[in-house]
Amino acid sequence: CQWIDACMSQPCANGSTCTVTGNKFSCICLSGYTGQRCEINVNECATLGLCQHGGTCVDLPGSYRCQCKPGYTGHHCESFCTEDVDECQLQPNACQNGGTCTNHNGGYACVCVNGWSGDDCSKNIDDCFTASCANGSTCIDRVASFSCICPEGKAEVLTHIHISFFLVANSNPCEHAGKCVNTEGSFHCECLKGYTGPRCEMDINECHSNPCQNDATCLDKIGGFTCLCMPGFKGVHCEEDIDECLSNPCVNNGECLDKVNRFLCVCPPGFTGILCEENINNCDPDPCHHGKCQDGIDSYTCICNPGYMGAICSEQIDECHSNPCLHQGRCIDLVNGYQCNCLLGTSGPRCNVDIDECTSNPCHNGGTCVNEVNGFRCICPEGYHHPRCQSQADGCLSNPCVHGNCTHITSGYKCICDPGWTGDYCSTEGNECKSNPCQNGGTCEDLLNGYRCTCRKGFKGENSRRSFYPCQNGASCVDGINSFSCICLPGFHGDKCQTDTNECLSEPCRNGGTCTHYVNSYTCKCQPGFQGTNCEYNIDEC
Repeated sequence: CQWIDACMSQPCANGSTCTVTGNKFSCICLSGYTGQRCEINVNECATLGLCQHGGTCVDLPGSYRCQCKPGYTGHHCESFCTEDVDECQLQPNACQNGGTCTNHNGGYACVCVNGWSGDDCSKNIDDCFTASCANGSTCIDRVASFSCICPEGKAEVLTHIHISFFLVANSNPCEHAGKCVNTEGSFHCECLKGYTGPRCEMDINECHSNPCQNDATCLDKIGGFTCLCMPGFKGVHCEEDIDECLSNPCVNNGECLDKVNRFLCVCPPGFTGILCEENINNCDPDPCHHGKCQDGIDSYTCICNPGYMGAICSEQIDECHSNPCLHQGRCIDLVNGYQCNCLLGTSGPRCNVDIDECTSNPCHNGGTCVNEVNGFRCICPEGYHHPRCQSQADGCLSNPCVHGNCTHITSGYKCICDPGWTGDYCSTEGNECKSNPCQNGGTCEDLLNGYRCTCRKGFKGENSRRSFYPCQNGASCVDGINSFSCICLPGFHGDKCQTDTNECLSEPCRNGGTCTHYVNSYTCKCQPGFQGTNCEYNIDEC
């Protein structure tokens, strides 16, 4: 017998360890899995109160994650967010229009550039409020400046005082480190990347071109942007779909199909479940008719009850097929067994015991008893006769022969019958028509010591009275031209079927069995350890 490693088929799922004890296996599961084969993902979220402060528990394969409410953090949402939030790092900038942001504990403050005011520098200062345009001219407010539109027929006179208004303290009118380029009567600003406007006062919104893909959120930054990707995507523009199949989540050779923010396991035959972790029970419903079902991988095995066979134990074993009953006993098939109905003279579970009728000493007057199957035979001493050697007197004294002569013999007497008579006492008239001597449909009339044929029309014979019939032993006679032929019954041969065929000449008894010839039959007496009609079966003494 070859030892089979129960762990060879890799029955343990989800990275568990398989150990063998005897001819069985057991699985040592990783944290987060359970079941006989570690095929069941433990739902850690079933534990109440795992996530604190109203956090939502999300079950993951072999673990879990807490989604915290605003203001809380930590693995179990156990910590309150006490750390100050730097509003100056938010995008877009908390201070608008180029204002400088200063963070404070629990808040922030903006230092606005020229021309802007308000908490977030969003309010344009009306420079025309303090403007000194000549009477009749119109003041146009600009960022940190103004201009005067003269009435028709008048022109602006640039005075030294006006020029000095733009050159106060040699300050750089270009914000956000923009480079100021002087021009005749004015200037222009060369802005750094990320800014625009006459004085570089406006932050360019790089999110305006929608650079973030797959429904991601764009956060504008100074000179750039940041994409907050939806679950399942990554990359600068959230253009790359995260392959959730890289971790090989599907067990038992399941095929992983990557989806958006998830995966799908296509299980091989015999497995099911989200991760193909569950072996399908092929024994439900039970296919085994008369046996116990043992589940396998996409298969099952039926262990049949005694007396049954077949893939689903639906066939009853015929224990009579091997002919277990001896001496012509009749075999009756049972479930996981048989019963022998023995002929008279035999007994035993297989009719293998010959009842010895000689044990009762049935032969009288010193006769020798010979046991036979279902009987016995007495060999009588001289002067005794009858089946049990019980008679000794001369049987002819009573003239027992009705139509014949009585002859005294050692075992009794014998009747020699007159022609036309038969029987032990010559009391029965012989029926010569019994052998159907009349051919071609002729009618036979029995006579004393003879017969007469009445022929059908179209047939005749020289002598319709015949005293003999050529074919013996019940053979059929076929008339020919000045001849005849005999069709013998089984067991006879010869031109008149006068010879009994000896079936023992072909040596039918095997394994040293002894053949005994009978009329049209034979029997084999087997050597010890053999049985069957021709001693062909070796008895299994085990």
